Amino acid sequence: MDRAERQVLTRLAREFYRPAAPRELAQELELALHLVEKALASLCARGVLKRGEEGYCFNPGADLIAGYFQTHPRGYGFVHTGDDRQYYVPPGTARGAGDGDIVLAEVQAREPGKAPLVQITDILHRRQRYLVGQFRAGSGLGSVQDGTRKILIPVRAARGAREGAGVVVAVSGYEGRVVCTLPDEDLGRLDLLNIAARRGILPLFPPAVEEEAARLAAQDLGRREDMRDMAVVTVDGQDVWDLDDGFSLFRLENGNWLLGVHVADVAHYVAGGSALDREALRRSFSVYLLDREIPMLPARLSRDLCSLLPGRERPAVSCLVELTPAGQVVSFRFAETVICSRARLTYQQAAEGRCGPWQQLIAAAMQLAGALAQRRRQRGAAYIALPATAIVLDAAGRPLAMGPRRWDAAREMVEEFMILANELAAEYLHQRGMAFLHRGNAGFHPGRGEEVNAFIARWGYKLQYPPPARELQQFLDRLQGRPEMVPVSRKLARCLQKSRYSAAPLGHYNLALERYTHFSSPIRRYSDLFVQRQIKAAVRGVQAPELARELPRAAELCSYKERLVQDVEGECLEQKKLEYLEARPGEIFAATVADTTPGGPWVMLDNTAEGMVVAGSRSKLQEYVPGDRVQIKVHKLDYRAKQAYFALAGVDSGQE
Repeated sequence: MDRAERQVLTRLAREFYRPAAPRELAQELELALHLVEKALASLCARGVLKRGEEGYCFNPGADLIAGYFQTHPRGYGFVHTGDDRQYYVPPGTARGAGDGDIVLAEVQAREPGKAPLVQITDILHRRQRYLVGQFRAGSGLGSVQDGTRKILIPVRAARGAREGAGVVVAVSGYEGRVVCTLPDEDLGRLDLLNIAARRGILPLFPPAVEEEAARLAAQDLGRREDMRDMAVVTVDGQDVWDLDDGFSLFRLENGNWLLGVHVADVAHYVAGGSALDREALRRSFSVYLLDREIPMLPARLSRDLCSLLPGRERPAVSCLVELTPAGQVVSFRFAETVICSRARLTYQQAAEGRCGPWQQLIAAAMQLAGALAQRRRQRGAAYIALPATAIVLDAAGRPLAMGPRRWDAAREMVEEFMILANELAAEYLHQRGMAFLHRGNAGFHPGRGEEVNAFIARWGYKLQYPPPARELQQFLDRLQGRPEMVPVSRKLARCLQKSRYSAAPLGHYNLALERYTHFSSPIRRYSDLFVQRQIKAAVRGVQAPELARELPRAAELCSYKERLVQDVEGECLEQKKLEYLEARPGEIFAATVADTTPGGPWVMLDNTAEGMVVAGSRSKLQEYVPGDRVQIKVHKLDYRAKQAYFALAGVDSGQE
């Protein structure tokens, strides 16, 4: 493969993927047009690329593919291509590729219902490597520890970092340069920030982005509907300050409710194509590392100008819905508004009824949210409930407590209102004939019906596969309170396709909707900012063709970044789960057997940790079946693979 072919593939495989014409590629790559045309002809002849309506793009049926490589702590990885496909890379076959590298790979095998297996053959482009750690000063050379190796930092590249300071380092080989010094309060979170930095997610913004944000000021609110007299409140977590949604609610004369879902107008400040917009698209999401956030937008926007802080006038995009007391939508509209939040309430305050003068409003809102949830169930929506994890860290980053995240009526209330606003945003754009950013999933993976039914048959169940959402929910209702609920829910969740973004309608299996989108969190998700721009165009009666052109690229990138962010957040959780277990040697934990494997039972602890029971007599381990309750203790922990191994209580942990 010649240099021009490598450059063309690298360009088409980048994050900001879109089909491209030869002349455009030649300009971007600074290559002669005839070289680009020759490279394209060669790649098309080999089946790697094809010519589409908008230019050259990857051929989904090709046996030679190029895309982003994404690693997993357990050794395997995936190559993600621009058409939102993923290919499996087995452990030990990455050939030195790291997270974010653009690689060339050959398809080795294809099986229905599984990601095609590939072998990496070449690395087309290496992503800049970053790490986060503590700076150690030396005579002429500083250093930061990177696992078992030391990254050396010349004095000229240390940017004045002091001994023991937390630093972000750009790495090249065994040398590095300090990009920035972190505040002292981050010293107890360096391990979490390092997990993110290794995936290219940094806690700082480029200077041009910070400068653009600093120049922003409260702008003229223009011709907006004045809703400053409306009683808008926000309900969110205690430590959350990027308040991008609030609601209002009052009774109409006909006995119906007028619900307002008011969303911060981020697009009012972030212009398409600006430095802020490009960086927001590159990040696509705010990232939550337990109690530390890496925001999508600089603090000037996320915690100030765009945040719906109490007593501050803010531009908003509002969804105004008339609802019957039973939760039926009578009418709705969207508007560009100006609002002023009256109160900032926390989930705990709302759930415990400690809302002061807003208690009556919250009580009515919870009742309406309950009606909306009931209508959603009647529509046939399904919800597979698996416990999320809450971990409390001390200042040094040590886990003090761990258990299932509390899910209360206040969170359910906010979720119901946001689901409704998102649903109506999709309907609003559909009614106006606009192509928009869809959010959804197609339900269960095909080809896994035998696996599911073989698993649930041990309890006498049989399920049509793939099950309609309504039948799935009825089945899940039958499991409530039964020992098999945890293992069956886990198995079903693992067979369900992940939600993603798309330029084409997907349908939303879980919500039982033909159309759905994300609109309600534009400070935290780029998808919502993109849809907000589309809503504003529709309100103004314009089609916004430039947004339609960017739609496929935004959908692909947001889906890719979502997977990346989920992996980072998940790895941080697993890291702290292992630390929590390590600090409690000999402690007995209660757990439920979730599955059986050749190596031993897989268990889910009541505190949400998971792992395999490997220590105990072979005959005893083979007696356990999914749903059984067991008492276990830690046997060993593998931090590299983020894996916990357990022993049965009463068994010597050295016995296997």
